[in-house]
Amino acid sequence: MPGYTRILSVGHDRHLLSLRSQELRRAGFDVIEAYSSSDALRLAQSDAVDLALICQTVPRQEQRALIAAIREHRRLMPILCVIAHNFAFSADDRLSAALPPKLSPQLLMEALQQAVVNYSSYRPNLAA
Repeated sequence: MPGYTRILSVGHDRHLLSLRSQELRRAGFDVIEAYSSSDALRLAQSDAVDLALICQTVPRQEQRALIAAIREHRRLMPILCVIAHNFAFSADDRLSAALPPKLSPQLLMEALQQAVVNYSSYRPNLAA
């Protein structure tokens, strides 16, 4: 993945978010971490990121509110959610992007790469 694909990684557990960010950076992504929905929304609205990844540590209701708020300003920005330690899904199609149990770093990278491909027409710098 190109190093200029900027991921907003949102979560409430700093340790888990840090570990996930390390994996994403090793894969060539630029990662910006947000520990609150208000920070995440501010960053998403600023056009500072290309894709949002919401951790399972963000309660489901807060995930929904954040997704809706992001969609108001960045209608086409890819948003992936990790839920219940088992699945990652696109915020726009929860079923089609479901991944098998035990979300490994490799499966997460594959989901992110697919999101980049799916939305490559949205921003030229997302082209694989």
